[in-house]
Formats: sequence, structure tokens, C-alpha cells
Amino acid sequence: MIRAIITIIIVVVFLIVTLPYLGIEFLLGKINPEASHRRQIALVRFMLGKVLTGLCGARMHVEGLENIPKNQMCLFVGNHASYFDIILSYVYLPQPVIYIVKQEFKKIPFLGLWMGRMGSLFLDREDPRKAIETIKESCDLISEGKASVFIYPEGTRSKDGALHEFHAGSFKAAQRTGCPIIPVAMKGTRDIWENHPKKLVPGDVYLTFGKPILVADLENEQKKHIGEYVKADIEKMMRGEGE
Repeated sequence: MIRAIITIIIVVVFLIVTLPYLGIEFLLGKINPEASHRRQIALVRFMLGKVLTGLCGARMHVEGLENIPKNQMCLFVGNHASYFDIILSYVYLPQPVIYIVKQEFKKIPFLGLWMGRMGSLFLDREDPRKAIETIKESCDLISEGKASVFIYPEGTRSKDGALHEFHAGSFKAAQRTGCPIIPVAMKGTRDIWENHPKKLVPGDVYLTFGKPILVADLENEQKKHIGEYVKADIEKMMRGEGE
């Protein structure tokens, strides 16, 4: 309980105290947007990788970083069972990378502002037209070489930790741009909080990056059911059966 309270307090203080910093970076970004964005990324990575990871007691075990293509934008596709999935995976991703997150995050005071400044794409699941626009924007980021994209194709957090249906629309960016799909498996994040929401419990977290999947190399049946194909890959990784 104490660990959870301390973590919440530190996060809230960080979000409030850094508001003037965001204002300064907004102005500096008019002069050099790339340098400004790099500074903000560095601050967030420190906060997530050093502060929050330490506070929650996550012992990280990371494999498969060599599977991430260098100097090429990708579509990262992962299972989603905990709020800590984003917090703990972001630190290990090659930058720049943009997460597609649910629209509701945008309405959270301070947090929504920070996520917006980090380039997050907010997906409105209730409005198909806006959802299509968000997916198109992710395609543009990849095709123009501006950023990789990370998406959770289940659409929301799994309440039981099991993998659920992977929505086909989540793979449009890879289908339209030809970029590699990098399967991402996370195991152990629910044990930190969701399984006992009143407290944070230290534990082992396993983060595995699978081998790249190119849509063009798949057979017709695999392309037709690409969600099931990638889901099966992630399931194997979660069982520790290799990449």
C-alpha cells in the first residue's frame, strides 16, 4: 500500500511540476522541434526507466532487441494486460516511437498533455471515421520515416491476462507501408498491480521482441488472418517457446 501511495504521489508531482518545462519546450520547439522532442523523450525515459521502474520494483528481463531493424520504422504489436505495459516497454524501444492509445487518456489532466507532447495517437473507438483517420496518421508516420508505431490490437487491456482477439485493422500500417511487424510479448506486469490493485508488488517482468514479420512474405491465408497469425507468435513467446 505504501509503495503504491508513494508512486502515485511522485507521478502526480512530476506531471504538475513539469508543466512550466513543457511551456518552455513548446517555445524552444518553434526554433528546433527535433532537439526539443529529444529532450522530452530523454526526460520521460528517465522517469519511466529509473524512477517508476524502481518504485514498482520491476525486475526486467529483456530479450530479442537484436530483432528490431536498425534505421527502419516498424509496427510494434503487443499483448496488453496492464497499465505497466507501456511504462515498462517504452524505455527499451528505439526512438522515435509513437503509441496508439485510447481516447480516454487524452481527458486525464496533465497526463493527457504529456502524452500528446510525446506524439501519442489517441484512438476514438466509438467513432469509426476518427479511428480510420488515426490509423491513416500512423501509416503516414511510418511511410515518411518519422516514427515507428506501437499498437495493442486487442483494443483494450485484458482483464484476465489471457490474449483476446487481435483486431485486423490494427495491422493496416504494416499492410499499407510494407514495414516490418515486430511482435512484442510482455509477461508479469499484471502481478505488479492489477492482480492486487491496492498495492504494488515487486516482481519479474519478461519483455520479448520477436523476429520481424513482413506481410509480403506471408502466404495468402496468413495475410487474410494476420491478426491470428501474429497473436499465435506472441502466445509462443509468452510460453517461452522462442521467437
